[in-house]
Amino acid sequence: MKISTPAIVVATFLAALSIGALGFAAGGGWTLDGALMATRLTARFAFPIFLLAWTASALASLFPGGWRTALLRRRRAVGLSFAAAHGVHLGFILIALNVFGHPAPMVSLYGGGFVYLLIAAMALTSNDAAVRWLGRERWKALHTFGGVAILAVFIKSYGGRLMTQPMLAIPALALIVLAIGLKLGAWRRRRARAVQAA
Repeated sequence: MKISTPAIVVATFLAALSIGALGFAAGGGWTLDGALMATRLTARFAFPIFLLAWTASALASLFPGGWRTALLRRRRAVGLSFAAAHGVHLGFILIALNVFGHPAPMVSLYGGGFVYLLIAAMALTSNDAAVRWLGRERWKALHTFGGVAILAVFIKSYGGRLMTQPMLAIPALALIVLAIGLKLGAWRRRRARAVQAA
């Protein structure tokens, strides 16, 4: 039985909330430390979901069949699930900032805010009607740029932890390098086929 996209998104949203609640519990309850732990755990939860959505087409192109093709068919659900999980992450960031007064650099506020606007735009246009309204080229440009911007945030986040938390940062950065390699490999294969067709 095929699980509907709304059901997958709601389940991911609830899972992110539960993980955030565990973060509060592990961080000492309703405190700044608890809020910061909740933000960290929900970001880590959202990270692999993003990578699955971002690499779905590359995986299906390079290794067609099986779960890769199934993932590509459900990429919209996976992408919306990432938006839901990262939306929960944003909620905990706002709690840390506005309830507990955690300071944040202006660059992070504006840069992060811009990326969240992109995530919202991508989520709102993850439907066939939006593709028709925007046109496939503009739709693809939005989602390509948004995906790269989100990836850059994760690179900055995990790269900044390379010296202090190498056991966390190194596997995450390795997955990012692998994801980029898959995207480049799929691009090269498409380019080679286009040259052969010409």
